[in-house]
Amino acid sequence: MSRDARIHQLLANPLNGKDIEAMSFATIDREAPLHFFSRNQWEIVRRMIHATGDFSIMDTVCFSADAIRGGIEALKAGRPLYVDSNMIRSGLSLARLRGVCNHYEANHIHCYVADEDVVQHSMQMNLPRSLLAVRKAKSLIDGAIAVFGNAPTALMELNRLIIEEGVKPALVVAAPVGFVHVEESKEELMELDVPHITLAGRRGGSPIAVSIVHSLCSLASEAKPETKPAWLVVDLFDTVILLGHGSRVPGADRSMLRVAEVLREKGRYANVETCNMSRLGPHFEEIFEKCVRAGARKVLLLPYFLNEGVHMKLDIPSKMQEAIQRHPHVELVFGKNLGFDPLLVQLVEKRIKESTSLVDVREIKLPDEDAYPVPHGQCEFVPMLPRDAARWRKIRGGDGAEDAPGNE
Repeated sequence: MSRDARIHQLLANPLNGKDIEAMSFATIDREAPLHFFSRNQWEIVRRMIHATGDFSIMDTVCFSADAIRGGIEALKAGRPLYVDSNMIRSGLSLARLRGVCNHYEANHIHCYVADEDVVQHSMQMNLPRSLLAVRKAKSLIDGAIAVFGNAPTALMELNRLIIEEGVKPALVVAAPVGFVHVEESKEELMELDVPHITLAGRRGGSPIAVSIVHSLCSLASEAKPETKPAWLVVDLFDTVILLGHGSRVPGADRSMLRVAEVLREKGRYANVETCNMSRLGPHFEEIFEKCVRAGARKVLLLPYFLNEGVHMKLDIPSKMQEAIQRHPHVELVFGKNLGFDPLLVQLVEKRIKESTSLVDVREIKLPDEDAYPVPHGQCEFVPMLPRDAARWRKIRGGDGAEDAPGNE
């Protein structure tokens, strides 16, 4: 069967490289799932997606709070780059670097992994060349951009230099790939107080590392770069998470979502998210992990509750303490609940006035109970009988109002 080769479609409707790249980014923006990255972070993440063709990479990208700013400042100052492989050195575009700082030359990109002295020491010590190459580059890396796309042992050596010898890179791009020492090298870096962009887990590689540097060049070359957000200027939480109770009714948290939206519009915090204790979610654990991957360092969990019940006393702080164990470099604060405030009295009075035009409850048409099924393993809310409530108050030695079950 004869047919035309598909290339003729392109020849009939020519597209150059820039056109194809623009179409690719437009496709990524259109098809990307919901995410929590800032505009500048998304510039980097979507180029990583472009380099891999894989949206799942979004779930593994981690930014320190000052990573992008540190990288841009280093590029504009013409700081050297240390890379862990000659593949990365070949992949980095000198034209892109010169677009940020015209002082860049090929000798500003360093890789010592194939140097004769490094090879000899590697054979003598039975250690990877990449590790010893980083050791040789110690003075160079201080204040430079360090880029890892291949060797986790090289990243581990850099971590040691930071911890034990006070080396301070301007930025660490940590995307080594493999199965040995990979995850722990990245986890150790993320615990250090050093600007970093990290691809968690085993994934990585030279193309991803190069894509991160190139996207930083694009950001640094913008005529109007993203201004320094307010949360970097003042000593505030960079991330606020509103925590509601949750419901099996879809959309029950609509008002909390609106509050979060208004807080975002004010621009006071780098990130504002919402989650729920139960039912449909999303739940605290998954939202907190996403915020940490997006660079959160000082997080406030604000309970969107009026009263202080068992959730406030036990359930929520327990979940928080469990989650924070995995991220010792992050500060997590349990905020005050909504509770009483004179403004709440005003709101109640407003709602009373708004309710004067509502119908008698006998006119309300109730939905079918099957419309809101109870999830497996959960029970319907059962109010406490008056005699049981009285006995509970007696046991508690007071009115027991704030600790009574069902008062979450």
